[in-house]
Amino acid sequence: MRMTQILDWRPEPGEVVEFEPTNDRAPVPHDVPASYFQRAHLELAAARRAAGQRQSPWVALAFDLPGRADLDALTDVWQGLVRRHEAFHTWYEPRTGPQAGPQTDPQCEPQDDPQAENLAGFRMPPASLTVRPVRVGDFTSAGDLHDYLHRRIDEQTAVSWPSLLAGVIRRDTKSTVYVAIDHTYTDAHSLALLFDEIRTRYHAACAGAPVDLAPAPGYLEYNRRERERSLALTPGAPELAAWSEFLAAGGGGFPDFPVDLGADGHTLLPGARLQYPVLTGAEASAFRAYCARHGGGFAAGAFAALALAQWEFTGNDVYRVLTAVSTRAYPRLFHVQGWLVNVVPLLFRLPAPPTLAGAIGAAQQGFQRARAGCDVPLHRALELVHDGGDVSAIPPMVSYLDGRSAPSSHDYLGADATVLTGPDAASGVSMWFNWFPDRVDLAVTVPDTPQAATGVPKYLDRVREIMLTAAGAHPTP
Repeated sequence: MRMTQILDWRPEPGEVVEFEPTNDRAPVPHDVPASYFQRAHLELAAARRAAGQRQSPWVALAFDLPGRADLDALTDVWQGLVRRHEAFHTWYEPRTGPQAGPQTDPQCEPQDDPQAENLAGFRMPPASLTVRPVRVGDFTSAGDLHDYLHRRIDEQTAVSWPSLLAGVIRRDTKSTVYVAIDHTYTDAHSLALLFDEIRTRYHAACAGAPVDLAPAPGYLEYNRRERERSLALTPGAPELAAWSEFLAAGGGGFPDFPVDLGADGHTLLPGARLQYPVLTGAEASAFRAYCARHGGGFAAGAFAALALAQWEFTGNDVYRVLTAVSTRAYPRLFHVQGWLVNVVPLLFRLPAPPTLAGAIGAAQQGFQRARAGCDVPLHRALELVHDGGDVSAIPPMVSYLDGRSAPSSHDYLGADATVLTGPDAASGVSMWFNWFPDRVDLAVTVPDTPQAATGVPKYLDRVREIMLTAAGAHPTP
């Protein structure tokens, strides 16, 4: 599955049809506070809108179906989806007055977490929802189609319901399905599940066959439990030890990138997206075997390569980075549509003399220590251990995702499955290592500055060289 900005996505023209959710009931308030990540995301989006900046706070999925898509079948698909998944019929809005939203959850009193009161939660009764196809028209220009889709996605995923836009570009030989969702209600795992569920429902509808899908849990119960656990934490809680160590190692701040970015690390600037092919499928398997031989997994090897390149560029043998982890800790959460992700602090020291082989075990141990606190939200951790540590946006990070086990991942290439994001904004460098059945890719967001455009590729080229050398040193049988 590719990952690209919508600015670089140019689908072929065709007939555009959108699928509009409608309802015959008024929304009902709910009392579950937004998660820490949801709150920070919505507050940042509101601030950017207030500053007159264009907003694209969504992520999207696009993929191809063979032939001219059956509109009745796709309508059935989307009606089933918006009724099944809580993420598509519940939402949060900024509270505009004392009666604007639901009463506070009594287990999360406002004096304990006053900012939780800034957002009001609502839900639509699922049985009241229906979906109808809306024909937009025929597009003959790829540029006009791109401009239309970008504008519509930005408009539709603004703060309100529905927080998604679903549609299809119909052509005689193939059709492109697309869906964009406010990031508040989805993550990469959720998009992978959508790819499988949309296709499963579509093929069943075309064949007139029933779809046997178990009810999917919602994300609101996850939000409630996160808030209860978080408010019970104190600054001396064992779960915060990794955060205290991480911040102390950097004098109380976040790590700097190994090369000059021409940015202060605090201000969001227009971003640029870099795409790196890192390893082929065979090379990835060889690299993982090398890592296993030296006491770690693929992710530990990637972090070790990043740390070794950092040492070569700066002489710093202590590697610190924030890394994204899934919080789907239980099997019942696997099918949830939502943003079930946290960011944890990874810290380790390179051995002397620094080598990749020696660093892998240290990286593995560092990741295990960080992962032990995966249930402590980033923003809550910083409230407790970092003076003035409120974070309004996700800071720069490194993410690793093994997408090979996702449902239908073997079909990504043939369906041209693509994750789309809006135009990037960046204060630092964020990286996403993605392992798919045929390759490992690296998507990188950097501040759009001359210094970053020159320095970041040099650093990443060295990281890739280190990984390729290791893969060659331990080929698969």
